[in-house]
Amino acid sequence: MSPYGPKTFTIPALDGISPKSIEEHLGLYQGYVKNFMGMCTLIGELLVDPAKNAHALAELQRRLSFEFDGMRLHEYYFTQLEGGAKALDTSSAFAAAFAKQYGSIDALVPMMKNVGLMRGPGWAILYYDTEAGIFQAAFVGEQHQGHFVGLPVILALDVWEHAFILDYGAQGKGNYIDAFFKNLNWGVVENRFASAQG
Repeated sequence: MSPYGPKTFTIPALDGISPKSIEEHLGLYQGYVKNFMGMCTLIGELLVDPAKNAHALAELQRRLSFEFDGMRLHEYYFTQLEGGAKALDTSSAFAAAFAKQYGSIDALVPMMKNVGLMRGPGWAILYYDTEAGIFQAAFVGEQHQGHFVGLPVILALDVWEHAFILDYGAQGKGNYIDAFFKNLNWGVVENRFASAQG
């Protein structure tokens, strides 16, 4: 039995992100899961004769992380919308750690919005480096270029056009990001930080 398969998410009605947009977005996520699983199966079949299938294997291996990252990042993303909007606990360990590094927890949303507004398809991701004890923010191109290797994801913001075009049009990324943070369950983010702490 494969350890991979599409997950289900219980997402309530959102403020500024339509049910149709979420429906389409979930369908895209399910496509990543299907593609990843299919590619894994095909790689296994081609490995019967790796010399003969070297070119096909190389191309599949090259694309595999694109499908995997699309699957996994969407799981981070949708989980953050479950349970409805929940305000950030400014006395949480997460808020304290962020404020220690950046001066104030109030810097978090503007920082992530600035990352998310970079041109191109991708993700704005907040990581936490447990070894150094600091946060790292990154724009991950598409979904597989620019990751901080080995760092746990604390917050994942999808800024591909598919996340906002139905509700806000091609130029509406900033409005969508505002809506995302309005609907974010900060408890999920705080729990991820707690888990990263060990």
